[in-house]
Amino acid sequence: MAFLRVENKKSGKYLRIIESYRDNSGKTRQRILYSLGKVEDYTPEQLRRIGSKLYELGGGDLKQLLGITITEKARYNYGYYQIFSKAFKNFSLDLISKNIQQKHKLSFDFQNALLLMLIERLHDPCSKRSSYYNQSEYLGIAPVELQHLYRVLDKLSDYNQLIQKQIYQTGRNLFNQKLDVVFYDVTTLYFDSELEVEDSVRQKGFSKDGKIGKTQILFCMLILDIEYLKEILLKGILLSMPLKIYGKITR
Repeated sequence: MAFLRVENKKSGKYLRIIESYRDNSGKTRQRILYSLGKVEDYTPEQLRRIGSKLYELGGGDLKQLLGITITEKARYNYGYYQIFSKAFKNFSLDLISKNIQQKHKLSFDFQNALLLMLIERLHDPCSKRSSYYNQSEYLGIAPVELQHLYRVLDKLSDYNQLIQKQIYQTGRNLFNQKLDVVFYDVTTLYFDSELEVEDSVRQKGFSKDGKIGKTQILFCMLILDIEYLKEILLKGILLSMPLKIYGKITR
């Protein structure tokens, strides 16, 4: 049987792994299997790690030995609420939510329910029913009833334009954006031909008129202002009016 023993010498304390055995005459004797050096050569932390590892290798439960009983019960998301609730206020959506709640005399917390759906959409898009079951994962969100999530959607539909305008104006002022009015339309022109030429504008594709088997082009019109017109064809070929110069579109 092997065991660990500390031997006191004049030069210090030595760690040795000793084995007990019986000789041929039946007498109990001991012999050194391994010498681990002086105790002073190890730090207290190193000695604890060695002892813990030897205990685990022997099949022992270190947590039970040390009386550790802490186990994970749940995980909560803290960052999403902190970040997006602040963004919510920066875009003044909290004021809009408050006005909607007061105007319609809603008995539930409109802003809290809206913020839950927003966080869920950004974190892990899912149904409103799933958002209801996932709400306990977020620290900071007050309990929301499922019916209130659907009621929030009804009100958001009524105030859709107002909310979009508020978000746009806040972003424009924050980044000094300049608004350009752009008019855009698109259609397809098909040909009574099935012949395709590599790298040409005319190719087979999905036609607006349902002519899937015919060759066609995608015709797009982009108007930046009244006096400037660009006609964009399929595969990035640019026709600039009135100069009629062909070239690749650069982004």
